[in-house]
Amino acid sequence: MKLIYTATFAFFLFSSFVLSINSKQTLLISNLENKTGKLFIGWYSSKETFAGKNPEFKKEVDVRNLSEISIPFDDIPDGKYGISIYLDENNNGKMDLNFLGIPKEKYGFSNNVFPATRAANFQETAFEIQGKSKIIPIRLK
Repeated sequence: MKLIYTATFAFFLFSSFVLSINSKQTLLISNLENKTGKLFIGWYSSKETFAGKNPEFKKEVDVRNLSEISIPFDDIPDGKYGISIYLDENNNGKMDLNFLGIPKEKYGFSNNVFPATRAANFQETAFEIQGKSKIIPIRLK
């Protein structure tokens, strides 16, 4: 009987480990318009990290004369995330804005949300990762 309990416990322990394996996610970023610069990509897991621009995962990717690009992110744990991206065309390390605060460089968010008078928030950009690899399309504006 002790052997059955031990085997059952080992099975459930192994099952829970297998179910929590991180997955590979690929961003498909489009509408680059053959521009040159560096994409700054951030993955956020809460409204606090999203508002504070403190990403759990980030990448900087050089682009040159492309209309779209696929960018893999390995080992993303299951959870809720929002993604924010901007294309730094002049390589100054920041999103350039005009005198009204409107972005002068291309940007985008997961779920392809673009509110008319403000930046997207975490709730609008949030989506779930649940153990399966997938392609996440993001169109820059």
